Amino acid sequence: DVRARRNRWGARRSLWRVSRCRAPFVRTMASSGARKASPVADAAPTCAPGARGARRPPRDRPLLVLKVGTSSLMVSDSDGQRVRLANVAQLVELIGVLRRRGYQVVLVSSGAVGMGCIKLGIPKPTSLRTKQAVAAAGQSQLMRMYEDLFRTVGLHCAQLLLSQSDFMDRGHWANVKHTLVECLGLGVVPVINENDSTNTAEMRFGDNDNLAALTAVQLEADGLFLFTDVDYLYTANPRADPTAKALPVVEEPWALHVDTREAGSGLGTGGMTTKIIAARTASTAGIPCGLINGQHPLRLLSFLAHGVVPRPAGASDTEAQAEGELPEGTYFKAMSHDQTVGETRRWILSLPVAGELVLDDGAARAIANKNSLLPAGVTKVSGAFCHNECVKLIHRSAEVGRAIVTFTSEELTKIVGRQSKEFEEILGYSASPECCYRENIILTVAPESLRSCPPLA
Repeated sequence: DVRARRNRWGARRSLWRVSRCRAPFVRTMASSGARKASPVADAAPTCAPGARGARRPPRDRPLLVLKVGTSSLMVSDSDGQRVRLANVAQLVELIGVLRRRGYQVVLVSSGAVGMGCIKLGIPKPTSLRTKQAVAAAGQSQLMRMYEDLFRTVGLHCAQLLLSQSDFMDRGHWANVKHTLVECLGLGVVPVINENDSTNTAEMRFGDNDNLAALTAVQLEADGLFLFTDVDYLYTANPRADPTAKALPVVEEPWALHVDTREAGSGLGTGGMTTKIIAARTASTAGIPCGLINGQHPLRLLSFLAHGVVPRPAGASDTEAQAEGELPEGTYFKAMSHDQTVGETRRWILSLPVAGELVLDDGAARAIANKNSLLPAGVTKVSGAFCHNECVKLIHRSAEVGRAIVTFTSEELTKIVGRQSKEFEEILGYSASPECCYRENIILTVAPESLRSCPPLA
């Protein structure tokens, strides 16, 4: 815990530099109004009818974020490790097709460590330092493969290596976004990967599913598509449970409960659990998500034909799919809510969680009705956090939102369940009556589920 808190210190310093007052800096930034216009941010559409609070016209060129994992790119078996060249070639061909149809594409690709293992002829390392060195050797090889293949379909690509610190700091977060926007404006396909050669365990995203979801949220993408090694999301692991049933459509990703225990591919770091979390993150921001078998990447076109994302300007209706026919993969629908998912709330989703606040029923209804969170509605504080850090909001043992907190965990613990008029006597100084301002709260569940929550027996 001490080590993790030290690694968060850099991010805290950047937050404190922005504002030394007790009122959260995020509120000031959110209300300032003026911001630089960009073709991605300002022309972003509503991903699904009623999915976002912001009502903006669709882009002329819808933006898709694609994520491919190591298990789709490479294989490791008794014959050794090698690239699944057919999969990679189909993926590049798919991106070429999408670009010709008028879509913009950002690719989030794993594979640096796996490619390094193939290049150096060694098994997957267990030591952090060795992994970093192998990733450094493999990343250049990975990009060389992409460069060569994209050239065959008349496209160019660009490499961006990111770490969690790039999302923790608001300035870095904006810089990454602007770089991606400019790449898309130049007609280049950005290829994003976590910077495995320098990142430590404390500063990692954990997996590229999370990175892809945060990238989609950051860019207000029109769709997120995750390639995996199965055809659908199942109620259980189909390799271990023959009774597992496929889930073609997930209406409410935030309420999904399935058994995701699995062994994994050996080369990668993610699994079905991380993909569900990524889908929930995207859904929270109003972005639909698709889960597709990486051996058949062209199945993504069935999602477009189904109308999962808006069509490019001037697109014909000849690509429309037969009514009632579902996409070839699992479709996670975007969450519908009436809060505006603006710059601040999208940034909050990208922050690491430093603690948890457990809410009573009244507080849960209050945030569902777009009110601020008061300490009187908090029943328990978990974790050690500072001013302006991100916390989870928990109600009845389930996460219902994320927020920037205005108190430290020590301060908030002292005033939990208390009225604001008691704060000065308890803390020894006057303090804000809110522990989380409404502008700094983003719900991760449908508001109606909190408003209609039945009383406990």
